Amino acid sequence: MRRLKTKFLFTTLACFVSFSIFSSTNTYKADTTDTNTVGVTYDAHVENIGWQAPWAKDGEEAGTDGKGLRVEALKLNLTNAPADAKITYQAHVQNIGWQDWVQNGAEAGTDGKGLRVEAIKIKLLNMPDYSVEYQAHVQNIGWQDWVQNGEEAGTDSKGLRIEALRIKLVKKVHPDSITFNSSQMGLKVGETSTLSPSFSPSSTTDKNLIWNSSDASKVSVDTKGDITALSEGTSTITATSTDNGKSASCVVTVTKADPKLQYEAHVENIGWQLPVNDGEEAGTDGQGLRVEALKIRLLNAPNGAKIAYQAHVQNIGWQDWVYDGSEAGTDGKGLRVEAIRIKLVNMPGYSIEYQSHVQNVGWQNWVSDGDEAGTDGRGLRIEALKIKLVKAVPIDSIALDNPPATLNVGDTASLNAVIKPDNATNKGLTWTSSDNKIISVDNSGKITGINKGIATITAASNDGSKKASCTITVNDNPNNIVTFKDSNLEAEVRKCINKPTGTLYKNDVTGITTLNAETKNINYLDGIENLVNLKSLYLPNNNISDISYLKALDNLRTLQLDKNPITDISSLSNLSNLSELDLNDIKTSNFSALKGLTTLQHLSLLDNNINDISFVSNLLKLQYLYLNNNKITDISYLSNLANLDNLSLSNNTLSSLSPLSKLNNLTSLYLINNKLTDVSALNSLSNLQYLSLNDNSINDISPLSNLNNLRFLNLSGNSSLNNIASIKTLSKLTLVNLDYTKVTDLSPLKSISTLTTISLNYTNITTLTPLESLSSLTDLYIVNDSSLNQSSVSEFKAALPHCSVTTY
Repeated sequence: MRRLKTKFLFTTLACFVSFSIFSSTNTYKADTTDTNTVGVTYDAHVENIGWQAPWAKDGEEAGTDGKGLRVEALKLNLTNAPADAKITYQAHVQNIGWQDWVQNGAEAGTDGKGLRVEAIKIKLLNMPDYSVEYQAHVQNIGWQDWVQNGEEAGTDSKGLRIEALRIKLVKKVHPDSITFNSSQMGLKVGETSTLSPSFSPSSTTDKNLIWNSSDASKVSVDTKGDITALSEGTSTITATSTDNGKSASCVVTVTKADPKLQYEAHVENIGWQLPVNDGEEAGTDGQGLRVEALKIRLLNAPNGAKIAYQAHVQNIGWQDWVYDGSEAGTDGKGLRVEAIRIKLVNMPGYSIEYQSHVQNVGWQNWVSDGDEAGTDGRGLRIEALKIKLVKAVPIDSIALDNPPATLNVGDTASLNAVIKPDNATNKGLTWTSSDNKIISVDNSGKITGINKGIATITAASNDGSKKASCTITVNDNPNNIVTFKDSNLEAEVRKCINKPTGTLYKNDVTGITTLNAETKNINYLDGIENLVNLKSLYLPNNNISDISYLKALDNLRTLQLDKNPITDISSLSNLSNLSELDLNDIKTSNFSALKGLTTLQHLSLLDNNINDISFVSNLLKLQYLYLNNNKITDISYLSNLANLDNLSLSNNTLSSLSPLSKLNNLTSLYLINNKLTDVSALNSLSNLQYLSLNDNSINDISPLSNLNNLRFLNLSGNSSLNNIASIKTLSKLTLVNLDYTKVTDLSPLKSISTLTTISLNYTNITTLTPLESLSSLTDLYIVNDSSLNQSSVSEFKAALPHCSVTTY
């Protein structure tokens, strides 16, 4: 009985063992998906510790971190893995390098030798649904990123110890499909791009790909999906999963590369720099080094296209143009480039832009297409350059933004043209009007209503390929209509603007700057106030009495109103810009309204019965003052007019010239027919060139002896004058008039070799002998000189046969 019980117990135990074995064998298959039962355990042999216990598992740490202890060896095992599954690993060991691969619990590394493990690699065999992932804690680095499936963790050739490890198995998620961000792509030769694969599902664990180009001479691809266009043509780029062969493709079409620039500079103390490309800096800035030469190349250019450039060089000036990589400037001579010009040849659709960094100036503005960059004539060096090739972006469309439908005559408006695209290269426009007599338009799009009617305004691109237009109706504007009371004045205005008929508008007349209406039988000036831009107005010899309409013309510079029956000139007081004013022979003697016209330089008031000239005392800019034929006795108000150049006071009642003594700038002085006996005040007027003293009562002209610049001297009609000895020093004198004087001795004249004309009519001279030496004399007048010896006349003519002698 006892034997039977023992046998039964043994049989039961055997069945239990068999059941356990059967269960274990059927649970762990090679493609199992049970991540809870398949795992990895591992142990590390650590400096000063030895083999650790217990073993770490499934991502736990083996080794130490923060203690600076080296891992010297390790062992790895799978748990609950399929029977044929293996984990294999190798170590990179100090002084040894990479050891052979070991597996399933064998030791990798060393123990008992004190050698550090520096790197490890781990991979699985016969476990297609799993990956092994691991990371190392490395001396001076810390925890590295996780790596997987045979990749290196740690370092080799750096002498750094691994101090700890983590290892885990990860159930693989296989890709169902792979796609790219684009199935087609266009590139130009030399361009690069990156193909970005997307995996479905996104949780795919093995995303390693094998990249391939169907024509690597056209497009190359690296292991990261970065592609480079090498030559024109087409290539298909394919990425294939290393896990299950799923793939994605992209067709890449390569076209010719855009033209581009390459240029280089030869720099002081450096020599030729490496070439740079479009827009990059060649040369230096901030180092004070001169550019001495440059070379420019045009790459990928159309057939026949060239780049031309020339340099302005120290001590040389502008060199000849060179082309396509030739040297402009000099090298080896130490000469600075001071300016450059660059242009494209046979390359429509492109322009060249460039800028220079100049000594003491810095970066200049960009210039283009043959313009000068840098400086010439200033001796400044170019220190750096930037050059770029700009492709023209054509205008696609032009639109006028809300143009007005109507406009009044005389009104203005600005049209705004919207150009697309915004980055169009040449946005220049040509503006035109279908009828400039109705609407005018300037080059900025500003329009002006000229006359009633309809006109079309057009904005066109400079090449004429794109246009936009609008039609605008111009209406009358009562506020802009100009009328003239005097038809003769209106006729002269119409002549100025070439508009013989039709309504006159303000904008018709605002362009008039000069109006000459002398002797036109004008009676009224009503309407002239609209000529607001008049600068010169000539109205002599008319019948104008009311000049009040002139007060609005504050742009007037020149005004002539001679011989008009004007009695009130008060409206002229507003004309603060007048520089020339003629009011000869009008019907007033009150000119006080002129005292505030301080810009006057020329003033003529002949024939006005003026006796008071106090109004001129503040007109300090006067250069020309004409006061002939008045009743002036007191000229003291002239004493501070230091800028006077030409003064005429003939036919007045002057007896004293003392206020003129300080007018040192006078060159012309006319004092005919006054009551003068004393000319001593003129002694200091050394700049005088023209002096008329005829018809006075002067008998002493000795004060004139200092007037060394005198060219014209008229002393006629001074009936008591008999001595001219004091003028013998006037070495520049060309004309002297001694008519109706008592001069008999001409000897003072013989030393004045510059004399060309002498008038001696009605004198008591007896001989011309003193004049025979005057070789420059061309005209002699001796009418009614009854005392003159005729033989002397004959001798004179013989001596100076070229001189014309008038005797009657």
